[in-house]
Amino acid sequence: MNRSEWQEGREKREAAALENHRRLHRLFMEDRLAFERERKRAIDDLINSVEEEGQRERLREQQALWDKRMKHAGSPHNRFVLAQTFFWDHLLNNWLPAVRRLNEVANGVKPIMDHPEDTSPKDAS
Repeated sequence: MNRSEWQEGREKREAAALENHRRLHRLFMEDRLAFERERKRAIDDLINSVEEEGQRERLREQQALWDKRMKHAGSPHNRFVLAQTFFWDHLLNNWLPAVRRLNEVANGVKPIMDHPEDTSPKDAS
């Protein structure tokens, strides 16, 4: 695939994504229950597209936790604050330590399983 074919495909994907966003926005404004069903269906489709069963289960657990927390958030502002909190918590407590371990393994500093951050606060007690 040459660059112009890739660019044309990109533009088509972008146009389709924008149209889907407009459709979901209209649905959200007009029929929240239908929007919620569509949201859950899209999430299920994405999770079911993952090949590894263990990863699918972890994704389902994560989505259930997200939905549970958001259900009790109250206001749109609270949901936004919670989403920010989840993002930063995951970045600081999951993503950055994993990147740090990967860097150490890639540079031969330490074996990946000997890192003190490999145990979660729950496991440490």
